[in-house]
Amino acid sequence: MFDNEIRTSLFLWLKQREAQNGGIFSRDELVNDFSFNHQRITLIGPTGIWIPKGFQIPISITTTTNGPYDDGLSADGILIYKYRGSNPNHRENLGLNTAFLSRTPLVYFNAISPGKYQAVWPLFIMRNDPMNLQIEAAIDPAYSQQQYLPAIPETTEYNNESILSIRKYITSITRQRQHQAAFREFVLEAYDRSCTLCRLQHPELLDAAHITPDSDERGLPIVTNGLSLCKIHHAAYDKNIIGISPDYQIKIRQDILEEVDGPMLKYGLQSFEGNKIILPKKSREWPDRDRLAERYELFHSA
Repeated sequence: MFDNEIRTSLFLWLKQREAQNGGIFSRDELVNDFSFNHQRITLIGPTGIWIPKGFQIPISITTTTNGPYDDGLSADGILIYKYRGSNPNHRENLGLNTAFLSRTPLVYFNAISPGKYQAVWPLFIMRNDPMNLQIEAAIDPAYSQQQYLPAIPETTEYNNESILSIRKYITSITRQRQHQAAFREFVLEAYDRSCTLCRLQHPELLDAAHITPDSDERGLPIVTNGLSLCKIHHAAYDKNIIGISPDYQIKIRQDILEEVDGPMLKYGLQSFEGNKIILPKKSREWPDRDRLAERYELFHSA
């Protein structure tokens, strides 16, 4: 099989699919949806180090976690990943060593909930440590620069310090993207994948809006700091056209209520005045009242 061509095709597929699924991949699509030259290739398997049929080198490594934020990437961009079992000569562990020696890129799948994964790619093994039954892997800065960084001239020379700086930057962006994707997934799931104002149920048109902005150090990516909003209502909420009170009542800014325009204004905004938002079924996932109160003050002062 054409390993390099397959991986290049896979990275393109992941990027395209990420734009559709918000960065959260189901186990079903990772098992069934990727193909190369009309041949299906499974991207994830029953073991964490996955070597598909016909491959000699793993195509992915997977971590199972209890939450969305323990993604295993340290501040300097290093992922420490344990071997399978205690035998360094196990086929899967030898496959990791081959990936290390050949500089073959892998995909890292981080489970955020049963059957749902975030993907980080391309991941290169920087150190193989059979004594401690583990590898150290990182996102390669040169390989990743076109995806995460502004273009850098080919003549640029990197020393170790600049490469580490770039890797830290890439890792911070990757962690941010992962957290945003996980935040969106958990918020939309809490609201049954519908807009809390208008009940629109098309996930591709839904966002997870922060109550306390993520630019604020208190703007944590947690469900109680989120609202599931369609893109129009998200934009209106961010621009303080829509306010949501601590008792979950929807308010429309007065000048918008007095404006006369077409049906979109009337039915898309004005008609929600005084309604209550649709809350998650689980009360522990309801929007935090203190956060709403603080944000509602900003709406009033707009």
